[in-house]
Amino acid sequence: MRILLADDHFLVLEGLEVLLSTFDFVEKTRSVLNYAALKEVLNEETFDELLLDIYFGNVDGREVIGKIKLLNPEMKIIALTSHADSSTIQSSIHAGFDGYLLKIDGREDIEKALKAVMNDQKYFSPKTQQLVFETTISKNRVELTDREKEVLQLIVQEKTTKEIANKLHLSEKTIETHRGNIMQKLEVKNIAGMVKKAILLGLADI
Repeated sequence: MRILLADDHFLVLEGLEVLLSTFDFVEKTRSVLNYAALKEVLNEETFDELLLDIYFGNVDGREVIGKIKLLNPEMKIIALTSHADSSTIQSSIHAGFDGYLLKIDGREDIEKALKAVMNDQKYFSPKTQQLVFETTISKNRVELTDREKEVLQLIVQEKTTKEIANKLHLSEKTIETHRGNIMQKLEVKNIAGMVKKAILLGLADI
């Protein structure tokens, strides 16, 4: 297995390289400290897996994972982070990460993660599994009608009330009513909060 490590902390990379060298199934590792180096290395070589820091310097891994996968569709990508909050976990899942590891996870967790995603399985650190479960339950409790889902998706796409009304052949007042119902169901106070929560819960696509 060929593994690429992407983190902006040298000590983290050094520790991971030492750890991965003890796994008999790891053929090669390489490390990068910034996004520019990551892109350069991926243009030069192919890897089976990438351990990507979510907050990778001034780059958000959740925002660039799509570009990385577009160029490397076969490569599995595991989130590597110190953040164990449900919002970060859920948004990372929705972004397309194949696994989620915390920087405090031990050897056994890392080994399980590498093997699981290679077998097309999702893997979440035991320390994050309960949060994933709780967020999934919360998501299942939000029940939107088909029309509300349509309106929500268009709002996420930054369409105005008038544009949504024209597209769905409804009045602007009806759109405003749907918007109000969606906000109530999502328990948010404004459009920004509605868009953020909808994306985190996977109720709308970016």
